[in-house]
Amino acid sequence: MLAGAPLLALPLVIPGSGIGVLGTTTVSDDDPNRYLTAQGEPLDTQGNPVNVNGSLPVGDSIGESLGGPDTRSGSAGLPSGPLGIPGAALQAYVKAAENLAASQPACQLHWSLLASIGRIESNHARGGNVDDNGHTRAPILGPVLNGFGPVAAISDTDGGAYDGDTVWDRAVGPMQFIPSTWRGYASDGNGDGESNPNNIYDATVGAGRYLCSGGLNTADPQQRATAVFRYNRSSSYVATVLTWADAYARGVHPTANSNNPSILAAPPAPSGGAAPAPVTPPPAPGPTTPPPGTTTPPPGTTSITQPPTTTTTTPTRTGPSTPPSPPTTTTTTTPPPTCQTPDPNQPPPTTPPPAGELPWCEPTTTPSSAESKTP
Repeated sequence: MLAGAPLLALPLVIPGSGIGVLGTTTVSDDDPNRYLTAQGEPLDTQGNPVNVNGSLPVGDSIGESLGGPDTRSGSAGLPSGPLGIPGAALQAYVKAAENLAASQPACQLHWSLLASIGRIESNHARGGNVDDNGHTRAPILGPVLNGFGPVAAISDTDGGAYDGDTVWDRAVGPMQFIPSTWRGYASDGNGDGESNPNNIYDATVGAGRYLCSGGLNTADPQQRATAVFRYNRSSSYVATVLTWADAYARGVHPTANSNNPSILAAPPAPSGGAAPAPVTPPPAPGPTTPPPGTTTPPPGTTSITQPPTTTTTTPTRTGPSTPPSPPTTTTTTTPPPTCQTPDPNQPPPTTPPPAGELPWCEPTTTPSSAESKTP
């Protein structure tokens, strides 16, 4: 057994009696806590420890490599490039860590540990598929816990209130709590006065309380591994959670939520502190080419600019009962010039303008009085 890990007090079940003995406490089939140890960890009908989601353990101890001073298992399985988390889920993880920092500061729970577990258990609430209050838009249910296959046998404890099953229990919500375990860690993470495992804010705080239970300090590598192992008794599960938690802690960015892109979250700082303020890009630089209607004349010429001509019409009153019509503005843009006029203060040019420039305008002459007469 791992040094420093909490001891489990397992009940002794008397076959056929429906009665079990847990220390000096007698529990019956009517006791809603009959599937919990004294430490609040889940049990099956035979009193055997199971995982938080009701699956059967695959080991009874943590691998030695996960109990050392460094629990990172490398980058195996991590995608290349920056990691993303749906904005609604990321917001819930960060808020839950802040909640635990206030209520259980000795645990030193980092939001990235919750994010890594949420990724495995429900893919961040099915890609952030929650409403504005954090309720899942579609049920997130684990398999029926009837004892067949890799799951425990846990008969109904919630009357189907959370999982819709009145015969057997099922894991529910983004962090996959079975109803009996949720009862011991039910939390109100969004301040609406309700504790619902199907709400991502409530579920993440409940998961944090479970990880911190027993006085564990998750800042210590060995105790962090112990906390995750209590969530799911599998060395490979622990290794995966710790790998992704370490990667998330080094930096993530919020991504769009399934069916609810309105919930966004600023990316938390790698240290887990306050998120940096959004960066607003500077405005794009202005145009570097001259606007239409402007030419750059050669030496000895005058620049020609044709500004738009603006005409304003003054409103008229049509009668005492008719309000004046608003002024109308008509903008007429003169087409760009087709030639450039020589500077009148300089001698007329005798050579054509350089290549790429407008030609010289033809000189204008004033007709004589004889030529201006109409025959």
